[in-house]
Amino acid sequence: MMVTVVARPHTAVVDGVDVDLVAAAVRDCLAVADLVAGPPSGAATYLPGRRIDGIAVAAGTVRIQVRSRWQPATELATQIRSATRVVAPLHRVEVIVADIEDPPPIRRFHGPDGLEERTP
Repeated sequence: MMVTVVARPHTAVVDGVDVDLVAAAVRDCLAVADLVAGPPSGAATYLPGRRIDGIAVAAGTVRIQVRSRWQPATELATQIRSATRVVAPLHRVEVIVADIEDPPPIRRFHGPDGLEERTP
């Protein structure tokens, strides 16, 4: 008889929250460019053999630090809170914007009357 043992990868559960699921949910938000560690909050989760930047879980709170796309901050926070509500429903969510990507380039063209028009 042959027995195969499949080792489970290290789980990333901290205070009842699967940090990998939170990271995936946040990265799926259209207003999020990426998760980031470092200033101002230094949010990161340290696990055996790896680190998940931009997420820290402690005392019923999930702190999420991101680099935002060029979007209103209220839209960013709403997207992140909606995404994390599914994977961390019992935790308070703090959103920290550490950086913002450059705005999209302005495209210039001449309208029918010959005047220059700009579109974001």
